[in-house]
Amino acid sequence: MFFPYADENPPHARKPWVNWALIAVNVLIFFQFAGGPEYRDIVMRYGFKPAQFEPLTLLTSLFLHGGFMHIAGNMWFLFLFGDNVERRCGHLLYFIAYIMCGVAGDISHFVFFPNSNVPSIGASGAIFGVLGMYLFFFPRNRIKVIFFIFFFIQRAAISAIWVIGLWFVFEVISSSMQTMGGVESGVGHLAHSGGFVVGAALAGIFTMLGLVEHEDDHLLAVMSGRARPRRSYSSDDEIEAAEYRLERSPYAAPVDDGRGAIVQLLHAGRTDEARRAWRRYAFDHAEGVLPVREQLEVALALDKNGERGVARDAYERLINAYPNEQPFAAEANLALAGMLLQELKESGDAREVPMIQRLLLRAAETHPQQNRRALAQKWLEALAH
Repeated sequence: MFFPYADENPPHARKPWVNWALIAVNVLIFFQFAGGPEYRDIVMRYGFKPAQFEPLTLLTSLFLHGGFMHIAGNMWFLFLFGDNVERRCGHLLYFIAYIMCGVAGDISHFVFFPNSNVPSIGASGAIFGVLGMYLFFFPRNRIKVIFFIFFFIQRAAISAIWVIGLWFVFEVISSSMQTMGGVESGVGHLAHSGGFVVGAALAGIFTMLGLVEHEDDHLLAVMSGRARPRRSYSSDDEIEAAEYRLERSPYAAPVDDGRGAIVQLLHAGRTDEARRAWRRYAFDHAEGVLPVREQLEVALALDKNGERGVARDAYERLINAYPNEQPFAAEANLALAGMLLQELKESGDAREVPMIQRLLLRAAETHPQQNRRALAQKWLEALAH
């Protein structure tokens, strides 16, 4: 048994407003009505009953839950995984996909139990659809999980393709047992499986039609070997081996929380290993920064490798920790502005423009090199037009 408590969530300008709104609506409805004596009547009226097929209840059933643990579990999974999916899809497309997955979950239940009068409620079908989309879009994202071995609690960071893939296998097995036995249970495994399949299919369709940002890191690219290296992760063993070799070196500095090893990798010219080690460090630590020169070097390496989310985080950590260390802070401002300008060119999303202007103004005012100040000014003028 394992439980996810964090996922890889790089900085991004697009706020997951729809995901937050869905959580808020579900919670408000539950606490508004669930404690009252009329809630059973509400469930019977607005829950989805296959034997009394009413199209409206395909929607209303998604916002009703059977108890506190039911809604708490659903909303946690939606909070944890929905934000990245919404950022990839955009607000409207994400909302449409969420509703379609929820409806697909109820339809899956209807197909196998058409004569059932037991109301089906809950957002599980929609949320498993979000999991299916997450698996397609981010198969190599690392998910932090707690798992139990007898009486011992362990933690690990595991690729989404394994964590979510195992969930789906479990749901398929449970769905098969339900259909073979012909008996409904208190858990809608068929709705889970149906929502998951539709979610993964929608993510694939959105990607193939070019409706979402295409970064060549999705499930089909991974399976076909076409995935870009920008989202590749070195294994824990590889990083630990590199740190061990450095610790054994007579010239190695203290490793501290891992940053010392990254510095030593950079000094040894092993930039790719340092970049991967920083990605691991940044995922495990919300704060922390290398010495200014090394922090800029690792940020530039991430940027060059196309790892924009982590590169942005690395640039911002440098800018916040060393705002007056020149030329490093000014170069970080200029490099981050250039990366965001490229994203603006690709996506057309102008919401980052004020931030880009602030970064360029700082670079134009503080960079000690005249040619870099001129470049910042040139980009500012181009942005104004």
